[in-house]
Amino acid sequence: MPFKIIFPAPYQVTDIYDDNLDINIVLSNGDVYFGTLFTLKNIRKLMINISKVYFWSADMLIVEDLSYQSIHKIIETVLNDGYFELVFSKIGTIETVYSHREWKEYADINKIS
Repeated sequence: MPFKIIFPAPYQVTDIYDDNLDINIVLSNGDVYFGTLFTLKNIRKLMINISKVYFWSADMLIVEDLSYQSIHKIIETVLNDGYFELVFSKIGTIETVYSHREWKEYADINKIS
């Protein structure tokens, strides 16, 4: 299924191997899902910094790197493998999530508002 990736906050990854990133995935049917991508190196660093024996996050997906190309391939693979709705949470539709941008359908996402 076709999809588009939107970063709720600006994409500001300084080290693609050591960071985490929130993403919204918009499917061509208009559904919008949320998830956070973490690298293994970033999880290790976070665990050390918070001095915990475990780490968890809702809607978390562990990835090797956070490059644009990898993110697209990762989402495509999760969709094709049939795990998409297990990994990410539906947060609404284009019209409800992006009403402030006046987007109503999938094609509107390419418009600059």
